[in-house]
Amino acid sequence: MAVRLSLVVTTVGRVPEVVRLARSIAGSPNAAELELIVVDQSADCRVVTAVGELAPAIRWRGTTSPRGASLGRNTGLRLATGDLVGFPNDNTWYPPDTLPRMVARFDENPGLGGLCVPLSTADGRPAMLRWPDRAVAVDRRNFYRTGVMPGMFFRRALVTAAGGLDETIGTGASGPAQSGEESDLLLRVLADGARVDYEPAIVVHNDEPRDRLDVSFVAKMRRYGVGQGYLWRRHHLSRALLGGLVARKAVAVPVRLARGERLLARADVAWAHGCLTGYLGRSA
Repeated sequence: MAVRLSLVVTTVGRVPEVVRLARSIAGSPNAAELELIVVDQSADCRVVTAVGELAPAIRWRGTTSPRGASLGRNTGLRLATGDLVGFPNDNTWYPPDTLPRMVARFDENPGLGGLCVPLSTADGRPAMLRWPDRAVAVDRRNFYRTGVMPGMFFRRALVTAAGGLDETIGTGASGPAQSGEESDLLLRVLADGARVDYEPAIVVHNDEPRDRLDVSFVAKMRRYGVGQGYLWRRHHLSRALLGGLVARKAVAVPVRLARGERLLARADVAWAHGCLTGYLGRSA
């Protein structure tokens, strides 16, 4: 059976998480038309070895690349053969009905270029964002509420035509902008005239980063904020919208402090400061 959907995951040696992802793909009712591409950036490529031990449960390919999430995803994209492509995180996995419904959505809508769906934890909590509960068309004013990389799926030809991901931004990139690569790709696909929908009825599972916090989370949020500010500047997005996002973080800080959530309060301040730094083009 021909590959319909290629799923490209980049990791730095996170074996249990990627094995969980691979097993969820193998358990999908349409597993025969799916392809997993593992880009392991660890020195020993231990994830590639571990996934290989699951064969022939899934159709897959393994490779490596230098560090950087965007670089790894582009490396895997060049190996992809499916008409459709998605980019799960290494701590992503799929409920059994997700991938069949997603492929069917594209089949039923030939004019659909991309589909964004929400993320949830294993126990049903929203992951990474507060997701809208209504289906909408994705645009320049709501993209940041409707799209995170593990929940984005595209027609592969559109991603290729857009030039793939920008390897200078995103987690592990050499520059200060350590987030925003997925939104940058989404905005470029939209700018090329593609239709992208958000559908809350289809869900992807992902671990929630805030469930395991330590002091490094504050620095991480600052780097992520720089990426968001850079994204707003690069794509000439609404200043009022950006101001609202920063103001929301500022308002949340005293609320978090009152709850004893000091680390999250510091992270909010760091994100807001990083966002303004990235937008103004200053050194991070």
